Amino acid sequence: MSTNSVVAYLRSDGSIVSSYVHYDGYETGVGMTLLEHYNSDERALAVSVGGYYSSLGEDLNESLNASVHTEEVEMFDSMTEFEEYLMDNTHLEFGYLWTGGKWMVSSWSRIGVGAAWNGFSWLVTSFVREGRKTVERFRDRARDDNREGRTEYDEFADELEVTVDKWHRYGMGEIASEAMAA
Repeated sequence: MSTNSVVAYLRSDGSIVSSYVHYDGYETGVGMTLLEHYNSDERALAVSVGGYYSSLGEDLNESLNASVHTEEVEMFDSMTEFEEYLMDNTHLEFGYLWTGGKWMVSSWSRIGVGAAWNGFSWLVTSFVREGRKTVERFRDRARDDNREGRTEYDEFADELEVTVDKWHRYGMGEIASEAMAA
């Protein structure tokens, strides 16, 4: 099972270039990798022009070399065209967009047998929210294992919690800076 996503870059002329990522497209997968390793204009552009990634890791060349397919990048003339593409392709569960200084994320919500488009929001906010939920799921799973001592779920939870807390502090700093500028 895969969680498909798109990683995209908004150019100064309003056009967008994007690449497909087959696995781990959720916020605590591809989203966290983008925040941790592709969080600059240069790196965001580099990851967006790869074409196809089976999975995305911190080393861009390794990620490209390990991919089972090669595809051309997708190009869009405008944000409207890009959003329409995402809405028409519901198998792309997450869309990531670098907007000149920060990552945005779009996703779908499952509603019964249908889905609702959530649009774009700031990735840091979404990552922190979803990261906290994932930490709790890992901790619950560790308790459910009924084993003595620590489990790999405890270790995953500890590692993720450190990263979530870091980005939470970063996000709070951004919010404070924006409020002071207003």
